Amino acid sequence: MFIMAILVTLIFGSFSYMMLSYPEDFLKMSSFSAKFIKKSFLKKYVKFMGWWFLIIVIGIWIIAIISLFE
Repeated sequence: MFIMAILVTLIFGSFSYMMLSYPEDFLKMSSFSAKFIKKSFLKKYVKFMGWWFLIIVIGIWIIAIISLFE
């Protein structure tokens, strides 16, 4: 279970960090047009998804730690 938690942390944690720290740069890497990137709604959505990815990482680690005691 810990190997799965580490893999999820590496994948979702890196996306979460990128989305929360650098939403503008994350949008520049995407396939959206330049006019659409400048909208603040999209930046808020990217940050929202970054928080969800972080919650997924925290949840996986909680499950991994709880599974130790079962």
